Amino acid sequence: MAVKETPTRRRRTAASPDKSAEQPVKVNRSTTARAARASRTATKGRAAVAIERPAWRPEERTEFLIEHVGGVTALARALNVSPSQPSRWRTGAEVPSPEVAARLLDLEHVLALAMQAWDSEVVMDWMNSANGFLSGAEPIEVLRQYGSQEVIGALQATLSGAYA
Repeated sequence: MAVKETPTRRRRTAASPDKSAEQPVKVNRSTTARAARASRTATKGRAAVAIERPAWRPEERTEFLIEHVGGVTALARALNVSPSQPSRWRTGAEVPSPEVAARLLDLEHVLALAMQAWDSEVVMDWMNSANGFLSGAEPIEVLRQYGSQEVIGALQATLSGAYA
């Protein structure tokens, strides 16, 4: 019966950096996983390895929304996610899923448009009040369920002085 050899890598010891002092190291899934984790995270005494951040900057957008929506819990409620998720997005520990990212960007877009005319407290009152242009629905609910298009239309109608 033939014995199957496991692949090995050679590791140099700190005491002698020459090739003759290399020691075999068994390679398995956990070794590979540890190496991958080590390449993504910083360890004491070493420089941090840069983690590639999404170009759309979710940390900054989340921080903006937390500030203007009324806190982490209010943002989580507005996006219909776990209350702990916005905190993880803000710190960069986690990135929103594509579905949640779309809702986050829609909310940011609507707030930015509304804040051109009103301060953030007025904007959030408008977002959480029944709206005639949305058949009596609250803009935040319409945004959560259908996206930003109808809410932006209602916002533009409101800002132009139209009456529902």
